Amino acid sequence: MQWHGLKLSIVCLAFVGGLALAFGGQIVYKEFIFQQPLNKVLGGNQIVEDYTVVNNSSQSVVKVKLSKEAPDLMTSYQEIAQLTNEVMGKTPYVLEIESEPNSALENAFFDSHYVIYQAQIAGNFPEVASKVEEASVKYGVDGKVFIDQNNIYIEMKNDGYSLNKVIPRQNLDKPVAGQGGGQVAKGN
Repeated sequence: MQWHGLKLSIVCLAFVGGLALAFGGQIVYKEFIFQQPLNKVLGGNQIVEDYTVVNNSSQSVVKVKLSKEAPDLMTSYQEIAQLTNEVMGKTPYVLEIESEPNSALENAFFDSHYVIYQAQIAGNFPEVASKVEEASVKYGVDGKVFIDQNNIYIEMKNDGYSLNKVIPRQNLDKPVAGQGGGQVAKGN
């Protein structure tokens, strides 16, 4: 069958072939540009027990589970963020540190989360440290607070369980920006 001098079967075949080439190219691009280099830098790292990459339409989510040999949360997060930034470049992504909390950890975090999020705006970090320590003693968990110029890190451990939170600090001069080009740094 012809339409304006063109064979419809050839036009349809070219259209389907073009779509297959475009989608196939995108899959190959992601595999060789991101997935394999991430496998190399994260898979061979001692502080990473496991990781997954979830590709959404707007950005990728890199979920990392820390190993038992990992140093403190802040040092681990910064190292993983730097390695991931080297691979991802300007591609938007969110880095999430996974947790395995028990009820004691969740309760300790809940008791201190108001002060933590208040410090995100007000900057009253000594109050965060004392509140996390108070809640940690109350629930019998080991709680630590770390702060750098970008994030507040809450690390709690109890009986082999862990709760890791990475909360972006708010700088009133500029909007909150997460690690790696993402808008939010997540830690759960």
